[in-house]
This record gives sequence, C-alpha cells and structure tokens, in this order.
Amino acid sequence: MTLGITPGDRTAEKSANGHGVAQLNGVRLRIETPTPDVLGSVLGMLVPACSVASPDVVTQWTLKVEERGPEVEDRGGLFDGRLVLELPYGGRRLAVVGVDEGVLRVAACYRPGATPVLMEVDSRQQVTRLVVASGEVVGLRWADYLGRVFFASRLLASGSRMLHASAVAVDGVALVFLAGRHGGKSTLAHRAVRELGARFLADDLVLIGPDRTVMGWPTRVAVPAELVGDIDGGRRERTVVAGVRRDRFLFTPAQHRAALGIAYSPPVPLGAVVIVDGDAAAGEGVRADAGMLHRAVVRAAHVPQQLLYVSDPLGLMGGARLADQVAGAGQLEGLMSGVPAAVLRVAVEQLPSAPVWRALQDVIPGTGRGR
Repeated sequence: MTLGITPGDRTAEKSANGHGVAQLNGVRLRIETPTPDVLGSVLGMLVPACSVASPDVVTQWTLKVEERGPEVEDRGGLFDGRLVLELPYGGRRLAVVGVDEGVLRVAACYRPGATPVLMEVDSRQQVTRLVVASGEVVGLRWADYLGRVFFASRLLASGSRMLHASAVAVDGVALVFLAGRHGGKSTLAHRAVRELGARFLADDLVLIGPDRTVMGWPTRVAVPAELVGDIDGGRRERTVVAGVRRDRFLFTPAQHRAALGIAYSPPVPLGAVVIVDGDAAAGEGVRADAGMLHRAVVRAAHVPQQLLYVSDPLGLMGGARLADQVAGAGQLEGLMSGVPAAVLRVAVEQLPSAPVWRALQDVIPGTGRGR
C-alpha cells in the first residue's frame, strides 16, 4: 500500500474569495472557499434551518473548502491498518492518516470508487480544512456533511431530539406528521404546502429543541410523483414497499425549492401533531390521547443510524463526543404534550387524494381551509 499526502497550508488563508456564516440557536459556523458555487451549496443545504449571519460575527468554528490536488492518492489499501470510521448510508468511509503537528488528518471517500478528499482538523485554531480534487463534484458533498455535523452534534448534546417526521409551518407554528417508514409523511407535508398554504420545514427528519422549537433537518426530499407534475430536475425512484407501489422524485433542498417553487420555513414553535394510522380505512381524524402521542413520539425518536450519521466521533467539527451527545439528549416524556394532537385514520395508498384536512379540521387548527 502506498499513500501520498501533501500537508496543507494551515495559516489564516485570508485570500479566500468567498465566505459566509450560518447560525442556529446561537451557534455559528464560518464557511470559507474561493469557489462561490461551493459556498452556495453549503448554505443552500443549511438555510433556512439555519440563518445567515453577518460575516464579521464571532464564530465557534471555521470550515475552509479548497479544490486542488489531489492531496490524497489512493493507490490501494487506503483503509488498511488504519483507524476507520464507516458511516451509515452509501458506504462513506473515513481513515485517520496523520496525527502530528497538532493536526488530525483524515482521508475520506464519499462512496466506493470516489476520489478521496483530505480533511485537516486543527482544534486549537477551531478550523477544519477540506481539500477536494479539482472538478470532483462528489467530493464536495463532504462540505455539506461537515456543516450538518457541526450543528447537529452540538444541538443533540444540548437537549434537542431528532425525530423521524415531516413538518410544515402553518400560521407561524409547526404542524408535525408522525408515521412509520413509508407511512405518508412526505405526502401530507407536500399536500399541506399546496392546499393549506403552509411553508415547508422537513420531509423526513426534524429536530425539536428543549423549548419545543421545531427545526426542519436538511436531507434529501422525496416527493410523490402524483404531487410533482411536469417538472425538470430530481431523480425518479420507483419501488414496491409492503405490496404498495411507490413512485417519487428525490431532490436536494435547493433543487426542491427551485423545481417546485416550495417556500421553506425557519424554525418555529411546535403547534400541533398528526399521527398517521395508514393501516386504517376509516377516513377520519380523532383526538389522540396522551398515551397514543407518547408512543408515537417514542417510535419516531428511534433513529439510531441518523443520529450516528450526524455525530462527530472523530471531532472533525469540534462537536461533542458521541457519548456526550447521547447523554445530552432531551427527555421524550412530554416533548410534544400540551398541543392539539390527532390520529389520522386513512390508508396510505389513499393519502394523496383523501379529504384529510376535512377529517382533521375539528382537532387541528389551520386545517379547515383545505379539503
């Protein structure tokens, strides 16, 4: 095995042509890069879950992204005999390749066969330098990943909880949809945007803070084909799940906004909860009692792989240790209590067209305007 690594310049690098600051709950990340498209990509993923702060504010960490090199040449065996971290989803792998001069060096492949990138972490300077081979689009996705890790690892260690849910903002508060896997969360969120005039928060994952502020977590967005219409963009995915045919388009958040004209919402207070019972065919919405709601929240909070994916076990972005992230999680008891909550009993295959808002209007505020 041979490995070529070119140590980078870890000075202030004031020559960066573009920089921006993303902030969330008082935590701020500076992104510096000479490539405007890279800055736009990272901010396009993080905002509006985050907001853009003034560039001269004090930040907790800096992410510097460069295109050059390649600084890591994988001639076989890059991950042999090294400390290796393999992330859930897609075969992303990271290997520690250097721990000298006060700097942690990590080589990473975004997916099998991809050109490796180099990450250099200087925790004294609170800087992470990501170096991607010129023109290597796949490698630049690590910048989005590192930005999400910076915020999630800190929020989850300070009392926030991640839930498998979709959410929209209606009249300034969050309407959260809880359902099982492939249970119709995305369908209801997109119908709410179209039919209730809601603003989009999340398609698959939300974070709820200790003060019950709901933050839409940036991930790919899956839109049922019947709700998309004739558009350009996105990747079509056709599958069969539990005997039900699924046809959807997958988008990045930026693609989602551009292709469908979807308006996104910043974090908002929790307003109401809908629990989807997709095995029923009654076509009704009934008030959920405290026990029903708590059981649904516990199920939604069981997201072990997602929590690992946004953790920072190597300290790449100065986040909490994984054990501290786990210990800092907020309590589930009462997390969503005290707000209107309903069980929507509609078969999953009927969700795209069933009169769901009519079924919910006596329990959930703001739904009476839809059908």
